[in-house]
Amino acid sequence: YSTHPQNFPVDMLSPEEAITIAKEKTSLNPVNASLIEKVERGVEYRGRRLPIYKVYTDTDDGINIYIDSMTGDIAAIRSDSWRAWDLLWALHIMDYQDRDNINNILLKIFSVLALISSISGILLFLFKKS
Repeated sequence: YSTHPQNFPVDMLSPEEAITIAKEKTSLNPVNASLIEKVERGVEYRGRRLPIYKVYTDTDDGINIYIDSMTGDIAAIRSDSWRAWDLLWALHIMDYQDRDNINNILLKIFSVLALISSISGILLFLFKKS
C-alpha cells in the first residue's frame, strides 16, 4: 500500500478543459487547442513532458500557451518575442536544430579560435617593436 496520491488512474484533459485553464490562469484569450503527442526537433515546448496541449491565442504577438495534459499546469508561454530570443540563442551557442546543446563541435572550434586570437593579440601588444 502506498500513500502516494497517484494511485488511481487519471483522465487526460480535453481540449476544452485546456482552453478553460488558459482563460483562468492567464489574461490571454485562447481560441483553439491541439494535443501534441510526439517530439519534433527545435520546437517551442522542448524539454516538456508529453502529451501537452498547445493553446493558441488571438494576440498580435503570436502567443501560444503549453498546458500539461495530465496536471493542467502551464508548462510554457511562447510569443514572437520569445521566438526571436530563441533564434539569437541558437546563433550564440551555434546549435541551429535543437537549440540546447552547448557542447557541439562548431562552438568548440570557434572557442579555440577566439582563444588563439586573444593570446596572439596579447603577445603582439607585449612584444611590438617601438
